[in-house]
Amino acid sequence: MHPRETAVKSCMRHKKNFKHFYPMLTLTIHVQSNCSVNCNRVKNMNKFFLRLALASVAIFPAASALAADVDVMPPPPPVEELRPATYDWTGAYAGVMVGASCEDGEFSTTVKFLNAGCGFKGGGLVGYNLQMDSIVWGIEAGLESTGTLTHNRQPLADFKHSLPLIGRLNARVGYAMDDTLLFVTAGGAFANGLLIDNVSTTATKLKAKHMGWSLGAGIEHAMTDQFRIRMDYLYTKFDDAKYKAACCAIDGGPGNEHEIRAAAIWAF
Repeated sequence: MHPRETAVKSCMRHKKNFKHFYPMLTLTIHVQSNCSVNCNRVKNMNKFFLRLALASVAIFPAASALAADVDVMPPPPPVEELRPATYDWTGAYAGVMVGASCEDGEFSTTVKFLNAGCGFKGGGLVGYNLQMDSIVWGIEAGLESTGTLTHNRQPLADFKHSLPLIGRLNARVGYAMDDTLLFVTAGGAFANGLLIDNVSTTATKLKAKHMGWSLGAGIEHAMTDQFRIRMDYLYTKFDDAKYKAACCAIDGGPGNEHEIRAAAIWAF
């Protein structure tokens, strides 16, 4: 066979084989193209899930820490029990008092001698209040004792005078402004008087009983529901009486008594 014919036949044979190979090449390229698109989608989804996982790792520990902080927060402090806005003055009470007392009287035998002086006093009190709106009604009893009120050193009048026991029963009425009370008081009183005559010599003790009445005013303030403080002034007019002893008898007494008192009171 001529060489040219041989070359033509070989070329035809390769062309025939190429026809069989071309569809396969086209399919391969198409598959590779589809695979490339799908792979990109898978990669994008993988990146999305990776970012979501990283965000979860960052968020959930913070949320857990916040929940832990909430769990360990201390409980709120207890609410202090406060007394009502309007203080209630109704009820019983008792207290102690101290103060200063001054008397202004006289004693007389054949002549008159001034019985005037001041001293300390102390005592106790009990009472009961009843509040109606802003008005407070009350009754109060008290026992008091003074030290020496008068010490007269005049010639022929060397004596000391005191009131070892004073008893009172007073009515009260006041106006309440929440926990503060302004009041007036009035009532009856009695006193045991002690006169020590001739102090520098025989020191004779003479005793007498006095009756009288009292009038006063004051202010009282509630510091707490149970504890109150008070300041008041009280005037008492005592009748004269006869001081007696084996040696003699002397007329007179404390006369007008003025006192300023401070009291500490416990309400029940």
